[in-house]
Amino acid sequence: MIRAVIFDMDGVLSDTERLHVQSEERLLSRLGIDPGVLAGGAFMGISDREFFTTVFRDHGVAADVDAAIAEKWTLMGECPDEAIRAMPGARALVERLHRRGLPLAVASSSPRSFIERVLRCLGVLDRFAVVQSGEEVARGKPQPDVFLTVASKLGLAPGECVVIEDSKNGIIAARRAGMRCVALVPPGGDGAIRGDADVVVSDLARVTDDVLLTG
Repeated sequence: MIRAVIFDMDGVLSDTERLHVQSEERLLSRLGIDPGVLAGGAFMGISDREFFTTVFRDHGVAADVDAAIAEKWTLMGECPDEAIRAMPGARALVERLHRRGLPLAVASSSPRSFIERVLRCLGVLDRFAVVQSGEEVARGKPQPDVFLTVASKLGLAPGECVVIEDSKNGIIAARRAGMRCVALVPPGGDGAIRGDADVVVSDLARVTDDVLLTG
């Protein structure tokens, strides 16, 4: 029986995936790396450390990963609050589930400070019983650590949780955690992520109770 809902944040609750991409494109271009490596979403959902380590290695760039992460988040910090927008239907879904009494959580690869900033901008921070950053666990997505940590903090078994994700890495992590997973794939989105999800929806308005709670 499903007893809690876990949301990814960037691309699910908030339209902030584009802010990550914009900051990373600027940084990679400065380092002489074709920002086209971001196309296709292969790096969506993974930690900044894994992203920069992989890209620098693959392109033979001897850059400081910690410095790159710091620079990315300096750029992210320059984004005004007005640039942080809710995904269509996100607030309504959160409020409906909250009224129903289901515990809600966020499990995101973004740093905790950014997660909390985004949720405050959306006006929903107080709706979440648990907020978990992938930076606070040993292994980021696609490993299941962040979702298993959330389940533990909620006092629930993994099978009692359902995850809403928009990236292949996040969906794999949810499945490895033993959780039901709903994939958010907007029209024109990456259909390749569909295979690992239990169900696919094109927008959050289609996330009904049956979609979430039917195992």
